[in-house]
Amino acid sequence: MKKMILWLMLALAFFGCKEKEVSHSGTEECPEVPAVNAEATGEADPIASSQAIACGTIRLWGSSMPKSFNMWQDYNSFSVGIISLMFEPLVTLHSTEDREVGLLAESWEISPDSMTFTFHIDPRARWSDGKPVTAEDVQFYYDVIMEPKNLTPIFKVGLSRFHRPEVIDSLTVSIQAKEVHWGNFWEAAGITAFPKHVWKDKDFNTVRYEFPVVNGPYQIKNFREDRFLELSRRADWWGFQKKWNQGKYNFNTIRYRFMEDRIKTLEAFKKQELDAYPVYTSSLWMKQTDFPAVQKGYAVKRQIFNKEPIGFQGLALNLRRETFQDIRVRRALAMLLNRALINEKYMFNQYFLLNSYYPDLWENNQNPHAPLIAFNPDSARILLAEAGYVPDAEGRLMKNGKPFSVTFITAADDTRHLTLYQEDLKRVGIEAKIDLMSQSTLRKRLDDADYDIYWINWGASRLRDPEASWHSSTALAKGTNNITGLQDRMVDSLIEIQKTEFDLAKRNEILRRLDDRLIELMPYILLWQSDRHRILYWNRFGTPEFIYDKFNREESIPVYWWYDKPQAETLQKAMAKDESLPVPPLDIHYR
Repeated sequence: MKKMILWLMLALAFFGCKEKEVSHSGTEECPEVPAVNAEATGEADPIASSQAIACGTIRLWGSSMPKSFNMWQDYNSFSVGIISLMFEPLVTLHSTEDREVGLLAESWEISPDSMTFTFHIDPRARWSDGKPVTAEDVQFYYDVIMEPKNLTPIFKVGLSRFHRPEVIDSLTVSIQAKEVHWGNFWEAAGITAFPKHVWKDKDFNTVRYEFPVVNGPYQIKNFREDRFLELSRRADWWGFQKKWNQGKYNFNTIRYRFMEDRIKTLEAFKKQELDAYPVYTSSLWMKQTDFPAVQKGYAVKRQIFNKEPIGFQGLALNLRRETFQDIRVRRALAMLLNRALINEKYMFNQYFLLNSYYPDLWENNQNPHAPLIAFNPDSARILLAEAGYVPDAEGRLMKNGKPFSVTFITAADDTRHLTLYQEDLKRVGIEAKIDLMSQSTLRKRLDDADYDIYWINWGASRLRDPEASWHSSTALAKGTNNITGLQDRMVDSLIEIQKTEFDLAKRNEILRRLDDRLIELMPYILLWQSDRHRILYWNRFGTPEFIYDKFNREESIPVYWWYDKPQAETLQKAMAKDESLPVPPLDIHYR
């Protein structure tokens, strides 16, 4: 009997913990027409559709689980996306124009000298527990970020330009800058509110996965570490009283599934365990995305060309290491990376090779002052010899009795690109190791600047402020974006000049000069980049005209897409009868 009871307890524990999958049968309960708030105020978002219906679930890929959803401590694309659904800033950029739109702030004023910014919080703004959002909550955000013990170095850089915000009244906060900077308004506008009544006695460094009180359209519903995250839509969210949010945030549930392996993720998509899958692996896109469901129009395959600013990716060289402080060594390492072969062999020439840190500031994404570095082992050997590296009897490069040895740190399962590079380094006598580790361990190593070489892909923003990434003052900070530890007086000078330039065209010209200098310094071995977004999704969703919005990628999905019940029913019937649906065009160009 005891064994039977024990077996039943184990069985209940197993089945009780089993992850519940959400399926789409085309029968989800949805309103017949979009909900319209006749009392909503303000302007509408031109990307949002007036046909969007609020209902249903969408299941998305969460990639590998970050060490925290707290983006202020662990700044990664997934956490940024999650936080943006739970917290709103005071003001944001318009979705299609370079101007401001109020979110938490109803209105604002800028002093004549552009040094003081006064924000008036929308009196309708509420926390998810019903308490009003106040000016003290905005001030509390500043206090939390700037608290020395809190691990928020990236955000301290911008906020350090301001005095502590002054509470004028319960809904008015004034923020005064310490120095002139074109980005002061946007830095201040990007401040959100933190729930002081909840967090005032809490150690912010322990806030990782729990955010019980939020002011945005979603909140965490369910979370299983390394398994999934579910967000639930707040039907009572105060923001739905603004026309800007009508037709947006339409899914009742957003479910993110954590999976590191991209091939397994594609298989999960094919099994309809995921509803959308942004594809970042060229070999998958070219060889494994024309399966029967795509050919029959059940799943949609799209390439989207829009106006998203293009960042860069490269192999970050830790300039704090003596090995990398010689520019000849850095140039030699770049010459030993066969980018053209990698692009052809592994990526089907789907990418363009980088010669810029700000590629979209140049025509055709190419800096005309910087030749593309080609694979050239002979020239690399000459540079290494000039730097004092001499081969020993076994062909190993030596200097001062020590071998030339480097280690790549990575959390990626796919190390083909690094392995090919490793082999070419070995041929000239450089010992290269690949240290595969967990995402959390890798993050700590980067925070501690304990690495030789790290492959990273940086995004770009519509408002480019290079200070956090390149200024010498950020080089030694723990958790800095200046992960290479670059320190250069000319770079600092250009950044200082750029700070006081309010004309966007002139700022971009300064950035081009900065780009030229960075190319000379070579803190990264630049890799390649894409000028398009690739995605697969099941044909049961309504989308904006150009799938994503003007300046973004898949983070647009939980904001603008919706579950289209009639389309879902059409899909379900077609699949049941094995009948094809019309196949949409592959390429979408934002006009």
